[in-house]
Amino acid sequence: MRTLISGGGLVVAERPELLEGGDLLIEDAVIAQIGEPGTLPGDGVDKVVDATGCLTMPGLVNTHQHDWYVLGKGLGGDMILEQWIRDCLFPLKANLSIDDLRVASELACLDMIRSGTTTSVNHLVVTTSPEQEDAILEPVVQSGMRQYFAKAIRPEDVPSAYEGARAAHERWNGRAAGRIGIGFVLEATSHWMAAGTSTEEMVVGGHALAQELDTFVSSHIAGGSLSMEDGYLKFVEEMGRTDLEFLHRAGVLDDRWILAHTIHPMGDDLDLIAAAGSTVSHTPSSEAARGGGIAPIRDMIRNGINVALGTDGPMVDLTNDMIEQLKWTRLLQNQVHGEPDSIDLRQLVAMGTSNGAQVLRAQASFGRIAPGMRADLATFDLATLHSAVVHRPLSSLIHSARGLDAKHVMVDGELLLEDHRFTRVDDLQVADVLARAGERGRDLAQRSGLAPA
Repeated sequence: MRTLISGGGLVVAERPELLEGGDLLIEDAVIAQIGEPGTLPGDGVDKVVDATGCLTMPGLVNTHQHDWYVLGKGLGGDMILEQWIRDCLFPLKANLSIDDLRVASELACLDMIRSGTTTSVNHLVVTTSPEQEDAILEPVVQSGMRQYFAKAIRPEDVPSAYEGARAAHERWNGRAAGRIGIGFVLEATSHWMAAGTSTEEMVVGGHALAQELDTFVSSHIAGGSLSMEDGYLKFVEEMGRTDLEFLHRAGVLDDRWILAHTIHPMGDDLDLIAAAGSTVSHTPSSEAARGGGIAPIRDMIRNGINVALGTDGPMVDLTNDMIEQLKWTRLLQNQVHGEPDSIDLRQLVAMGTSNGAQVLRAQASFGRIAPGMRADLATFDLATLHSAVVHRPLSSLIHSARGLDAKHVMVDGELLLEDHRFTRVDDLQVADVLARAGERGRDLAQRSGLAPA
């Protein structure tokens, strides 16, 4: 199958001139050639994808997301993070059913594909049985997108030598022609340790398993408020170390870690992250939604830290839209530093694409537009009322476009979205998912005592 994407601009790191117009030839699942308009051979092309008025970029890589949070969208209200965890997250996760997990996965995948995300890291905050993992991952396979499922490991898993984590990896890693990957959640932030969901023994042993299986580790780090009553400062004071110092002293901080949030680095934390090669997953709209603070992203970049982006989850900030994260990242850093160009536009694109692929050990497979890379692509329509007139395509993409402007979305050369419409499901099936998700979400809220009055 040979597919030609033609008529619009391309986001190619090494060739900025293609922003104004370029053609892209795909052979089966792989990018074969890129070039200026009209320069690629048209003979033998099976399909031409019209990108007129559009900008085609690498598919967005969401490095921190919680799929099932779609069922609790809006229930968190105006709570700060610590209250939200106690009074919203914990009651809901205690009442999740297999049916809840399945329909949430269906909805989350459609939502992300529809907004240009081709790869996500699903960070589990609940322990999962094989049946629950099937309920989450089977809809991902059906959707066609990539998911790196981060299975939660808890202290009670230690005596069993992490059999459940190993079994999940053996069963699911590499499924769906490599579109499914399995890593682990090792909660190392002081909030979670104080709640009894983590121990040093668990973190060290879980990291050793990740090393053995050559996979990634995800953790919430240095987040929440700076309250001395129940916030991050309280735990730093009580434990006499920061989250990053804990991981460093335990000898596990390395390039496998996705450090979600990392809003409040202190002391030598940034140096520790940089030296270890760890990745920070920045979730700006989530931090803003809970009033948790603004992470020092520009300082991280200047310190050589690999910074990627995530959405966190719709129960926190009501969105899975990665285009929003590009915009929020720049605007908040502009505000902090008093500069309108705090982060270069191309750096922002890398944060939403190739930087995420790097921590997933997939930088040679996806995250960039280059010959030989997998054809994971998102084409955004800039010929819209809210994006016109376009003088600088990248600026319009980041500052004016919206996730719903995704016109074509492709994974491994397969169009999952074409002309704004799903290819694997029809409108009736989408309506059915919405109806079932609404019913399950309302029932979950009722069972958890969180139904709106």
